[in-house]
Amino acid sequence: MALTNWQEAEIKVAADKYLGNRNKMIAAHTDELSVNYRIEGQSVYIFEHRKTWRGNEFQDIDVAKATYVCTTKKWKLFWMMRDLKWHSYIAEPEHEDIESVFRCVNEDAACAFLGKL
Repeated sequence: MALTNWQEAEIKVAADKYLGNRNKMIAAHTDELSVNYRIEGQSVYIFEHRKTWRGNEFQDIDVAKATYVCTTKKWKLFWMMRDLKWHSYIAEPEHEDIESVFRCVNEDAACAFLGKL
């Protein structure tokens, strides 16, 4: 089941608020990195879009995934571990709304997602 239009609008507002600020700070130093998101089904993926070591090519590296669970009406937060599998983010596994997910990823208290700025 896909997300509703309302949920997608909430995602865009939260992403613009948190990822937008992060991207502004990054842009002041380099044009080789940005942080973006994409929606797939009931999940929102947050990823780094960064330049590869080979030159002008870019790659996307997933760092966080939030999945909406209809039965509980909560978002489950996951992080990509070094085994390249999604693991529940133990510090704050569930969130009431998508804004708190983006806030958690942006603050990154455990340095599991993007690191602190």
